[in-house]
Amino acid sequence: MEVIGKQLKEFEIIDRLLDKKEIFSSDRLFSCILGLNKTESKVLEYLLKNKDVRTSEVAQALKMDRSSIQRAVQDLSELKLVERSSMSMKDYIKVKGIKDAKKQGYLYVYNAKNMDTIKIQLKKLLDKWYNSMLKYIENIENLCECCGFKFEPC
Repeated sequence: MEVIGKQLKEFEIIDRLLDKKEIFSSDRLFSCILGLNKTESKVLEYLLKNKDVRTSEVAQALKMDRSSIQRAVQDLSELKLVERSSMSMKDYIKVKGIKDAKKQGYLYVYNAKNMDTIKIQLKKLLDKWYNSMLKYIENIENLCECCGFKFEPC
């Protein structure tokens, strides 16, 4: 029992260090599993927190140029993490609580998929990566031999 208690304390210390270094922050998770760059990660995080968002709103909030945001939103849409929809100005003004704005025309707004959908996608990608690493480990002796290294078991 003493050994288990000692190991648990070590795990707690490691967890605190990982939290301090933010190793498992959302942008690192999005980068590692989904391959998102910093801009795409920031945009996705913003869209997860805000609904019916225009690219100009994201650009202003993140202090970035609108063309970078548009590219990021397009890439996120291709990954099926974000959806684009058309909304009337009248509805947009109502949803956002904007006063004294023109109420004619349509615009595009963006929304992140719901968190459950994103979690499922992340889990599938993580499982796929994990299984590929298992295959890699199972066949490591073949990989070493083609590099000129002869693997001989102990």
